[in-house]
Amino acid sequence: MKPIVYVLAALAVLLLISPMFVFILDEREMGVVLRFGAPKHSFTDPGLYFKIPFVDTVARIPKVKQFWGDTQGDLLPDLPTRDDKKIELTPWAVWRVSDPVLFVQRLRTMDIAEQRVEQIVRSSIRDVVTQNDLEEFVRSTNRTLQISTTPIDDAPLLANAPPDLILKAEENKPKGIRVGRAEMLKKIKAEAQRRMAAKNDNEENASRGIELIDVGISQSGFVESVRRKTFDRWVSERQAISARNVNEGERLKAAIINESKSEVAKIEGEGQQKANEIRGKTDADVILRFADAMKKTGDFFSFVRTLEAYEKSIGPDSQLILSTDSPFFEQFRGIKKP
Repeated sequence: MKPIVYVLAALAVLLLISPMFVFILDEREMGVVLRFGAPKHSFTDPGLYFKIPFVDTVARIPKVKQFWGDTQGDLLPDLPTRDDKKIELTPWAVWRVSDPVLFVQRLRTMDIAEQRVEQIVRSSIRDVVTQNDLEEFVRSTNRTLQISTTPIDDAPLLANAPPDLILKAEENKPKGIRVGRAEMLKKIKAEAQRRMAAKNDNEENASRGIELIDVGISQSGFVESVRRKTFDRWVSERQAISARNVNEGERLKAAIINESKSEVAKIEGEGQQKANEIRGKTDADVILRFADAMKKTGDFFSFVRTLEAYEKSIGPDSQLILSTDSPFFEQFRGIKKP
């Protein structure tokens, strides 16, 4: 039993002191053996490795890709474009450690490496954006912007538009892109990778054992003050255009009303003329028929009219003083007594 106990005791001692001689790297790690603080060996594959106790130490470095940015704290404010439009951007980057020995020599920690990534990405974005117009950054093609699907003839509106509004509209029209957003992002990525991979120690952004895999921008927009002024300007322009459209509408309304009134007056005049013509023809026909009737029944008609005059002029209390030869009683002269 004693040998077994000795073996077990030796194994226990080895297990206790093994971290002083060996170390294990998994598939997500790289390791650098430091001898008195200076890099001696580097290991990029997972496995079991040996080191000299009390002399060597192991720096463990993540092998997986790292992500930086896309937070409010990483915002790039007041970034001017070439056409003097201030914008704000939220960048991001994907990076990893490419050379563990160089990384340990120059950066040592992941926090310092992330600061270097941030510095290079932000400076690369600033340099590229400030050399291009805003339109280059927000557009990728020169396709025509579809503002409305309804065709509108704006020639009459432009003819009556104030010159200052026309000038502003012309200034704000797309002038056509030379590079475009996609190409600008490629330029930013290429510039950042170039600076990160620089090997000249005299350069400000010398190589640090890390590489940029991808660089992008998650959000972009005007800064708050410029956004407010831009919106105010757009509101003023829209109000001016609206007022002009209202005035144009009122003018067209008045023209339509006047034209309608003129048409109604014309129709009424023509109707009145036709009515007068019809009434004249009718009156003439009545007169002709009346004359014809008078010819045929003249005496009887005179007799009836005289009786009607008697009925209207002589009432129950009427008193008339007439001579015997008065024409009023002419009808009675010819009446014979029975």
